[in-house]
Amino acid sequence: MQAKDDGSLLRPKIIDKALEIEDFLQYKLKVKHEGKEYSYSDFCGAQCETSDAVNIFLTMFRDVQHRKKNNVKLTFPSMDVFGHHIYLANNIFQIKLNNRSKLVEEAGLIVINFHAIYSNSSMEAVMKKWEHAVLDFSLNITKNDEHLKLYTTSEGLVSEEVRRTGIQAVPLMSVTFLVILVFTCLTSLKRDTIESKPWEAFFGVMCPILSLMGSFGFLFWLEFEFLPIVTVVPFLILAIGVDDVFIFLHSWSRTDKSLMTVERVGEMLADAGPSITITSLTNLLSFAIGIFTPTPAIRVFCIFTTTAVIFDYLYQVFFFTAVITIGGIRERKRLNAYIPCLKVRELTKEEREAPLPEWKKNLNSFGNTFVDHWVDISLSIWSRIGLGIILICYWTFSIYGVTKIKVGLTSEKLFLDDSPLLELVKLQTNIIFKEGGQMAVFINNPGNLSESQKIPDIMRLLEKFEHTEGSVGSSSTQMWLNTYLPFVGLQNRGSVDFQYKYLPEFFSIHEYHRWSHYVSLGNQQDCLDEKPSCIQKFFFSTGFKNAVSWADRLYLLQNWREMTKMNPEMNLTVYEDFSMYSDQLLTIPPVTQQTVFFALLCMTIVLVLFTPHPATIGPGVFCVMSINLGVFGLLYYWSIDLDPISMATTLMAIGFSVDFVAHISFHYYKGDIEDQRERLRHALCSIAWPMIQAGLSTILSLIVLATIHAYMVQVFVKVVTLVVGLGMIHGLIVLPIVYGGLNFVKNDKTSKTGSTNKISPIIFSTTAKVHDIEINNSSPINIKETSLTDIPERPDSVRG
Repeated sequence: MQAKDDGSLLRPKIIDKALEIEDFLQYKLKVKHEGKEYSYSDFCGAQCETSDAVNIFLTMFRDVQHRKKNNVKLTFPSMDVFGHHIYLANNIFQIKLNNRSKLVEEAGLIVINFHAIYSNSSMEAVMKKWEHAVLDFSLNITKNDEHLKLYTTSEGLVSEEVRRTGIQAVPLMSVTFLVILVFTCLTSLKRDTIESKPWEAFFGVMCPILSLMGSFGFLFWLEFEFLPIVTVVPFLILAIGVDDVFIFLHSWSRTDKSLMTVERVGEMLADAGPSITITSLTNLLSFAIGIFTPTPAIRVFCIFTTTAVIFDYLYQVFFFTAVITIGGIRERKRLNAYIPCLKVRELTKEEREAPLPEWKKNLNSFGNTFVDHWVDISLSIWSRIGLGIILICYWTFSIYGVTKIKVGLTSEKLFLDDSPLLELVKLQTNIIFKEGGQMAVFINNPGNLSESQKIPDIMRLLEKFEHTEGSVGSSSTQMWLNTYLPFVGLQNRGSVDFQYKYLPEFFSIHEYHRWSHYVSLGNQQDCLDEKPSCIQKFFFSTGFKNAVSWADRLYLLQNWREMTKMNPEMNLTVYEDFSMYSDQLLTIPPVTQQTVFFALLCMTIVLVLFTPHPATIGPGVFCVMSINLGVFGLLYYWSIDLDPISMATTLMAIGFSVDFVAHISFHYYKGDIEDQRERLRHALCSIAWPMIQAGLSTILSLIVLATIHAYMVQVFVKVVTLVVGLGMIHGLIVLPIVYGGLNFVKNDKTSKTGSTNKISPIIFSTTAKVHDIEINNSSPINIKETSLTDIPERPDSVRG
């Protein structure tokens, strides 16, 4: 609760309204489930009195300050009311004390905690309905009440908001699909109505969609859970899959049109297959490494992505290759690319020999001239000097960002900007965390409390936690033994030696019932028989303060855990409500470092296998490291912390960044050209345009996602933008300049001896027999006769 004017809540009308709200939520708010009405008291169990501190404080303040009825001292952080010690710091915030009396005068924020215990799915459903009823009630009060504004949150509501964030991106998948489909089809069109590839492009974009359906269906069949972070996987796989489509189509267009369709497909696979295999393999390995991370969300994300990458590769190699083969058959039959049932007439001799239009000559001339200038610049000494200066500045800038990036995760990062829970999360961070919190110590093996030293040992343990760094002190402690031992003394005429037999009676008394949820009791008969199994485990709690940042909270948490090691026989466990967030600080940095290292190692192995030459392996690894350094470093300047969400996205970046480097490295390595300039020109002509197409299509798909105002989605958009931008710069600018400065000579037999060791078909006759002569530089000529009936139909022009 807060006042509408941000003033004190301890004014007469506001106190009355606050008490009315507390009473309504505690007893009068009802929800209907399966024809029956339920209120909070039906599922709160032993937790029903958790809001009593607020009710007592507001009632006492009103009676003392405004009605002058009682004579209770309104102290803080705890107060005594008729012999009962009440700790207020977990519920009352922004307190202003009187300078002289040190009594409470004002309070700016009041928090009511409703705890619940549900024993079955039916009561869980009731609790969820009650949570939504409280949320609706608070939104209505904030909107219509003139004095108060209410904010509500709960674990269930947080989960639903996170899910809503993920679901928000799902409808945009169709928009992204249409954007990429239009872009892919348009960039695959040609003036020639036979060689154009609109339908091939369409089925190419369908490959990642089919692979997503297959992989997601397979994992859902295996009962993997769908988490909100998985919603970005379709966008990622669509970008990876369309990248392969561009490479296949470009490679097909560069094959010899005089060859038979099957031979053209083989040539295309020989040209594009290794490049696609390298990128798929590196993506697969990068995400597969993430499967072994201890964070469940990242593990599930990597499982879904890894499976989808495998399915996409299979669809690309088998399904899309079949689509292109059908397209090749259509080309041979001279069928129209747009309406395949129509046949395109043969060109006349005059039309074939007609000169190209002027605009087409100019376009071709511009393309060739541009590539030539590009290669010349890459080979110049000045480009290397300039690149060195730019890279040094870029690395310095990035390293500074890496050293400054923060680690941590807050729940507000998981919500949409219009979430009704967002305001309360901000209040938690700015006010509640700053003023204090409560930590609990669970004693899982209490042993025999009847032993003479057992209770003193527990009290000494409690005292250590009350006086450790950051602790509020004994005024904040909630320990059931402090109340139970005096109760035993009353029963035993002054003796406060611990006994089990009074526990059932103690917890059944309304005044002491709230302590029952601090103790896990065994069989009631064991208590009556004074058996230690009466108490299975219990916990106590004490307050802490001034732990605002996650680093501060982690420091206290680690300090408490170290203290528990001093009493191993008790099997102690420390719990704090937000420890799941602060614990992330322990796992994220080492997991990120290990993942980056192993991903680079796997990528190096892949490059060694496919481009086994130091002049390609070294620059390739160097560029991937440079790209990832830039991604991590520039996240800081884009106000992104290192958390499970950005960590999962940067895992993707590691694999995605390899694509741009691997394509150009492979085509530079495989070119059978001794001249360095021509080798570099060949590599750029082979892969530069598909890389540009892939990068542009990825950016276009992200424009749609940029409309979602949620941290999780925005991180994905920003990281992918960085990867694509830095990947294209390194692949198309940095690598060519680096290659230009390195000596590249393949050490194979071909380059030394000049022999090819290839089978060369030579046609002697077209009327009777065809002799395939196998020429080998070290063996006699073998002539094999083949009947013309065994030779498949060949095109009109045959290459000898």
